Amino acid sequence: MFRHLTPPPQGRWGSVLLVLLSVTAVSACAHELPYARIDRALQDGNPADGVAILETAQDVYGSKSTALYLMDKGMVQYLAGRYTDSIQSLSASEALTEDLYTRRIHAEVEAFLTSDNALPYEGEDFEKVLLNVFLALNYVHLGQWDDALVEARKVDHKLTGLADRNQKRMTYTQDALARYLSGILYEATGDLSNAFVSYRLALEAFEYYRKSYGTAVPDLVRQDLLRASEALGLNQEHQEYQQAFPGLMWQAESTSQSNGELVFITHAGRAPIKRDLFVDVPFSPAALAVVLATKRYDRYDASNHRAAESILYGLTGRVVRLAVPQFVPRRSMIAYTEAVIQSGEARYAARAALMEDITAIAVKDLDDRLLRTTVKAVARAAWKFALAEAVRVGVRGSIKDKEAGAVAGAIAGAVAHMIAVASEEADKRSWATLPDRIFVGRLRVPPGTYDVELRHIGVYGGVVATQMLKDVTITERGKHFISTRILQ
Repeated sequence: MFRHLTPPPQGRWGSVLLVLLSVTAVSACAHELPYARIDRALQDGNPADGVAILETAQDVYGSKSTALYLMDKGMVQYLAGRYTDSIQSLSASEALTEDLYTRRIHAEVEAFLTSDNALPYEGEDFEKVLLNVFLALNYVHLGQWDDALVEARKVDHKLTGLADRNQKRMTYTQDALARYLSGILYEATGDLSNAFVSYRLALEAFEYYRKSYGTAVPDLVRQDLLRASEALGLNQEHQEYQQAFPGLMWQAESTSQSNGELVFITHAGRAPIKRDLFVDVPFSPAALAVVLATKRYDRYDASNHRAAESILYGLTGRVVRLAVPQFVPRRSMIAYTEAVIQSGEARYAARAALMEDITAIAVKDLDDRLLRTTVKAVARAAWKFALAEAVRVGVRGSIKDKEAGAVAGAIAGAVAHMIAVASEEADKRSWATLPDRIFVGRLRVPPGTYDVELRHIGVYGGVVATQMLKDVTITERGKHFISTRILQ
């Protein structure tokens, strides 16, 4: 497979080994990011501490992960209520991801010779869309509805581009959460016609989500379509929806025109994280024995023994290691959130619906790219194996004494193979401060100031956590957004 290698001129082997060492250096630059500390701060209800952690952690992310740093920083700033700061961070990240996309080719060559960690992180497609979703939410919390709608239109542009570019090669080409939030935003600005269009697109997206990710179509979307189509006098569409959603209870717009609305959003759990999935391919019986001897039942176990395996595989000189990324879910135990308002004898309650299963989207998105990722890993590993073999053959041939040359070549080749194995690492970067799932609920109430109780219900039906929000003011025909984060 790797025969007929042409060695460099005598005296150039130091340069070749330097190339291999630089490969290892690139892989070693993937520092452990401070997610555990941020999670503790969020778990303790102190997102401001999470912001402080991130403000001192930019060097840990490194220059290749600036966009990711800004994503994480913007998310935690959003959770801390620092909406203007979050807008600055997320906008800077969006600008950087767009710039990186346009000048990716040169970096791709470098990544082929080392690993994808050499590429500046530009974000996954769904992460780029969620940038605009959270930018819109930031603007909503600041009362800047027109700016929020600008972000909604950016989402529409991005999704159109994804659909055109991917042409069924990738599953993620629609975003139901973004479409649905767009409908609420249009309603908030009095544009019920465009709100209806957004709700209709949201229904289509949810039907797509049901097939692609197993996410159920929320009744909330169906109710909004019935309500909006009746209010707009779209009799034919309204009748079609009535026939499509038989028995569904809904409230007409005319019955609550003077009411305001509470829109409550729950960011539940933590997004999945990537880890290496190592595939070790032996090319001799002895190498096979070594590989089998180092393996355990856990297919990820090699990540805990990389140094030892690099030495052993390097000594055999006949093992090629591939590394591909795989998402590990960190599932939330929250099934839904219920908002309850008690006002004298009156009690108002509504249940939030699952709008975005980020884990399901992330896992499927990575699976869609598995073939491409694996092909790159194979090509990269083959190049490094060939380079290590060239070192062994070249050093042996550069020494006149055959015995001494054989020893020197074996040593140099073993070191080169160790470096090749040790440097193999997948790109494990992802927007890990995102939630696992996002729920959205709507509750119409008369104008007033209320205490709102949020009950986070677990998958087994029990209350996992409660949050009490004091003095929430709902204005006539206005919309008040509240966003909460729960890590359980």
